Amino acid sequence: RMFASRLASLVPRVSSAFRVHRRRSVHPARATRARTRVTTAMASAVVVPRARVVPHRVGERVRVKGFELTEHFFTVPLDHFADASGSAETKVIEVFAREVVSSSKVSDPSFDRSALPALLFLQGGPGFEAARPTEAGGWLAEAAKQFRVFLLDQRGTGRSTRITNEMLERAFGVLSEESHDDETDSESCSTTNELVANYVSKHRADAIVADAECVRFTILGADKKWTLLGQSFGGFCIARYLSVSPEGVREALFTGGLPPLIRDNDDPAYGTYVKLLERVKRQNEKYYERFPGDVRRVMEVARFIHASDEKIVTPGGSTLSLRGLQSLGFSNLGVAGGFEKLHYLFETAWEGEGVIDKTLSYAFLKGVDDAHAFDTNPLYAVAHESIYCNGAGVKSAWAAERALVAYNAANDGVFDPEKALTRSGDESSDEKKDSAKMYFTGEMVFPFMFDEFKRLRPLKGVAHKLSEKTDWPALYCADTLNENAVPVACASYVEDAFVDWDLAAATAREIRGARVWSTSEYMHSGIREDGGTIFTKLLELARDEDPLR
Repeated sequence: RMFASRLASLVPRVSSAFRVHRRRSVHPARATRARTRVTTAMASAVVVPRARVVPHRVGERVRVKGFELTEHFFTVPLDHFADASGSAETKVIEVFAREVVSSSKVSDPSFDRSALPALLFLQGGPGFEAARPTEAGGWLAEAAKQFRVFLLDQRGTGRSTRITNEMLERAFGVLSEESHDDETDSESCSTTNELVANYVSKHRADAIVADAECVRFTILGADKKWTLLGQSFGGFCIARYLSVSPEGVREALFTGGLPPLIRDNDDPAYGTYVKLLERVKRQNEKYYERFPGDVRRVMEVARFIHASDEKIVTPGGSTLSLRGLQSLGFSNLGVAGGFEKLHYLFETAWEGEGVIDKTLSYAFLKGVDDAHAFDTNPLYAVAHESIYCNGAGVKSAWAAERALVAYNAANDGVFDPEKALTRSGDESSDEKKDSAKMYFTGEMVFPFMFDEFKRLRPLKGVAHKLSEKTDWPALYCADTLNENAVPVACASYVEDAFVDWDLAAATAREIRGARVWSTSEYMHSGIREDGGTIFTKLLELARDEDPLR
């Protein structure tokens, strides 16, 4: 049941020719300089793994309308940072990237694929695969006019060695749905949770960038640079890239993804969520301004859940509580069309007539299931807060939950659904019904989710261990960013409920030469709303075709 035997059956083993022997291949003194950068503002060194050519195979080459798509598979170390100077064979995983080239270019008899400049797209998340193109459009169509584009399925997602409940059980043993508190863990459960947590911890931005450098070395060669485009968490990955491997980057384009508090040694995850809650509060206010009738609709559902003698179970087997109801704001409060989607969901909340027959509809409960992608992309939940852990021995310690408790204490329980019900008072009072509001939470992962969401229950112990982990490596080197020489352009969304604009602006100031386009025209999902326009604008800024003014 142990990791080595289970994982070996899931991915190919790397041949001895590709074992990592850093101390044998690089002089120790030079290796130290190549692999470690220290910023005086951080308590931790930023370690840079050695990029290399890795085993690579080409899969299918297919056409969709406007694009030719080529599959690429790369065998990379699970742990790029491990000391692999011994004789033991390195554990490996597979990383997938889809190459996109314009059909019009491919049809040219003189077409030379290698002559096209390359662009790497880094997806938002963490824990999501890159988009699957069905036809030319959006930012991808614009980029394909001049680039060969690589859509990376970040490790743990898509067609890379994917993290799912089933994969983890095959590799590590049965994941129990029982409580996994340290005091009650059985020895076997504790061991399994520890192994899974250790495995998941190797799927952060530092490892994703190390994978990308191996892909660049293998496909383009060490001397060729590529352009980076990062959406949301993909922008966090770019900040890591510029911190450790800027020599591989021609230009870097951020869309809604400047990581916050990169110099914070104390509790950056907590500080991030405290700021975001203020943004989320404002989004709630705007939502109820847009749809004032939903004040009553939402509270009516909340009262029904609160009064129910039995657990309310969704079609997917999850439990719906007041906290679960609040979590419907997860993405709906911060993306284009999200307000409307939430409104239409509550329009269909009920089946039956009158007090006795009335119950929550199948359509509504199915919508509750569909509001989150944790069932198919569990990495999104278990690794979520770790993206803010930047060394210095700081743990996440359920930062969003701590921030919510503190925010409620300081703001009269504005996000407390129980207090909202109390404020609504007597059900016969229309005035109170119309004034009391239940506020939704935003893109935040809370402990209750691992009790109530069916596919997260087996990962509760894993999530707890990750929340208590203190030895996270540093992700960013602010001093290196201060000396940045790569052209950088950032689209920063003023009303972003996912990445706080003030904190993003502070990080942009750390990146020497970064040009920031701040706008309230788009939400966090701007790259999906008007990708072609945003991509063109950022490229012009980075190349100074839209000069400073």
